[in-house]
Amino acid sequence: MCQVHVAVAALVRSWWLKGALCAALIEEAANAIQHWQQRLAAARKSHIKRTRRKLRRMGIYLKDLIRCKWP
Repeated sequence: MCQVHVAVAALVRSWWLKGALCAALIEEAANAIQHWQQRLAAARKSHIKRTRRKLRRMGIYLKDLIRCKWP
């Protein structure tokens, strides 16, 4: 939601700007969103690794679990 807000805010503010300022504002918003997405991906990967490591220490292996069959 925050990324959408940043993108829309940059777009609306760009309506009153001309040329290079408009492009720079949108580029800055795009760079910020890209940075956040990369950080979120890294955090997700770290969380998965940490959780799997914790489960393995407890003797739980995800590959050995029986999966539920969805209807």
